[in-house]
Amino acid sequence: MKPKIPPRKIKSDDCAINVGQVIEDGEIVDSGVPYYIHQGEWIEILPVITVAEVMNISRLQNAAGDVSGLDENLSLLCEELARRLVAWNWTGLMGEPLDPPNNRPDVLMKLSSDELMWLMTASSSQESPDERKKDSGKSENTSSVTALNPVVLPSE
Repeated sequence: MKPKIPPRKIKSDDCAINVGQVIEDGEIVDSGVPYYIHQGEWIEILPVITVAEVMNISRLQNAAGDVSGLDENLSLLCEELARRLVAWNWTGLMGEPLDPPNNRPDVLMKLSSDELMWLMTASSSQESPDERKKDSGKSENTSSVTALNPVVLPSE
């Protein structure tokens, strides 16, 4: 099925999994060692964030150290993201191609929390880093959805 809105293709080069990250009282005190496992890979996503995603992101951001309901919020977020993720060429930790993500929240649930947070952030921004560089002289985005604060999830 062809989407009614053209998807955005976003390079995944800056998606990192942080190994050895230390979180105390809901704050990252040591970011660990970043591994950029999706170098040369990309996602295609519909550039429209849903109300359900905004609500789940807000719940995750406001949760701080409270993990009650975390599994439900993450499941709902994966469902919403899976509806908008049209395609990708992502590979797993062993280099094997990952299943297509479209309408497959189960695929997203197998990702690391760092990968899921990258997808959430990349999919909620209104323009890619490359587009921002090209349009640096143009006016600011006036969307009602502003940049999201990073969400700190309990380590896996």
